[in-house]
Amino acid sequence: MNASRSSPPETKPPASTAPNDPSANYAYDGTFYRYIQDGAVRSARVIAPLVVDRLGTSSLLDVGCGAGAWLSEYRKLGVQPCLGVDGDYVKAADLLVPQETFIARDISLPFDLMERFALVQCLEVGEHIETAASGTLVANLVRHGDCILFSAAIPGQGGENHINERPYEFWRALFAEHGYMPYDFLRPLLRRAKEVEIWYRHNVMLYVAASRHGTLPVEVSQSRVPDNEPIANVCSPLYRMRTAILAGLPVSWLSHLAILKHRSILLSRMVRGQR
Repeated sequence: MNASRSSPPETKPPASTAPNDPSANYAYDGTFYRYIQDGAVRSARVIAPLVVDRLGTSSLLDVGCGAGAWLSEYRKLGVQPCLGVDGDYVKAADLLVPQETFIARDISLPFDLMERFALVQCLEVGEHIETAASGTLVANLVRHGDCILFSAAIPGQGGENHINERPYEFWRALFAEHGYMPYDFLRPLLRRAKEVEIWYRHNVMLYVAASRHGTLPVEVSQSRVPDNEPIANVCSPLYRMRTAILAGLPVSWLSHLAILKHRSILLSRMVRGQR
């Protein structure tokens, strides 16, 4: 499905600084973005080709795109148009894609770009918005396409400012309100892909409008999660034990632990790079 597009992206007004905007609530520093970006690039190099190959993705909207790590990989695969939406706290100087492909919006508030895309993507973003805005986020996604590649942190996953960690069924119910069903075709392909961040391997799901089921490739259509079955938890027993422990800790504690982890890993990468 091609995007319906009448004109090139215009310069957008600054995003709202409403209470749900991370720039208004929480100050993410450069360490957060560097850590997330490194993992996103490595993961996108594996996942984006799989998605394009299976779905024939011809256009993309990445909601919560950050600096555009995923967009940059899809662009290399020839996906056009390839646009990203995120808050105005993302600095133009940090973008990995042309500035005209980035649109500033508060994704926790309703927005409409007046076009639809072959694929809408929103990966590991939902946990950073207020719970009350979860339905708005999903509505924003389905407004722009019939196929949604989605993942969000599960309870106890832990991370910086994870204020909305929810089980798979929470998001599934929100998509179901719009007639979108889950397909679990990617996680089996990523099970042994250690270069892909573990949260993508655990959480990524494709949600598709019911009217599009018959148009999906067989490999994808056969992966539909039956209505009477839950989305499987593919985490290892050890990881489940970890999430059970972390789920009981305050968000502020988990944020502090995540910051320490980010700095430690970035320092380790820096040292290795100097050898």
